[in-house]
Amino acid sequence: MNLIDVLLILIVVLAMWAGWAKGFILGIVNLSVWLGSLLTGFFFYQDVGLLLQKVFPSLGVWNLPIAFIATILFTRLLFSFILNRFIRHTPRETHQATVNRAFGLVPGFITGTIYAAIAAALLLSIPMWNGLAREARESKIANGLGIQVGWLDEKFSPIFGEAAKETVNRIMVKPETEETVELHYTVNDATARPDLEAQMLTLVNGERTKRGFAPLRLDPQLTQVARAHSSDMFARGYFSHYTPERTDPFDRMKAAGITFTTAGENLALGRTLKICHEGLMNSPGHKANILNPSFGRLGIGILDGGIYGLMISQEFRN
Repeated sequence: MNLIDVLLILIVVLAMWAGWAKGFILGIVNLSVWLGSLLTGFFFYQDVGLLLQKVFPSLGVWNLPIAFIATILFTRLLFSFILNRFIRHTPRETHQATVNRAFGLVPGFITGTIYAAIAAALLLSIPMWNGLAREARESKIANGLGIQVGWLDEKFSPIFGEAAKETVNRIMVKPETEETVELHYTVNDATARPDLEAQMLTLVNGERTKRGFAPLRLDPQLTQVARAHSSDMFARGYFSHYTPERTDPFDRMKAAGITFTTAGENLALGRTLKICHEGLMNSPGHKANILNPSFGRLGIGILDGGIYGLMISQEFRN
């Protein structure tokens, strides 16, 4: 348990204390208003967005995010106004009853978990001081909550996708494509993380063995190729299977004197190892490489770029 774990636990504890202070009736009403406003935002943000586009055409990529947030805020105020007209008739003694306060811990815990998940997502997504960034990446609670929030990326991407490209948790490019992502920054002092490379090999082999495939052997030659490519991408500010000189993974393997009959490469850039691994396994092309029965050896190169996250290259061969 580290500092970030303590912070996230504290958020949940404070929310539960607030739940005790409010009691179950107020707590469940507030939680219902929050969730109801969120659902309303999902259902009506496009309609509000069309209206905003006509009135404020200069909003551009911020049109849908603003429409979504504005819908939530307006709905929250409306729901709160309506429900408070009923709650105010509840006797004070009812709100202050011990049973009501005790049951208030339940909506408090749910609210606290939601706030902690949001905090975890921010800690894992926003560039921070290197020490704090590393604490966030090594936090078990932040990683667990971050993966759950990451699942919501697909739900939120139609709304925030264009406006949030600079703060995504992970970046990937499909295997065997020539797509290049410009990073808009460079990292010249990234450090190799053999500890994380070992953890990722365990994760990869865990995925293979539970599906009946033989585990991959660590390949020191491929590891050097992988680290060199991760370092190059950070140093020159790009993310691609192809270098600016248009050399591909197979060219890099051959240049290192590596022989193969079949080979492949996975790339990921993200805040934590678990988030990157989940992303790779949720991508059909990357998952196919990880589970390919023709592959027998693997080299993983992970460079820690501090506030810019982890650059990961996985090199496979028979």
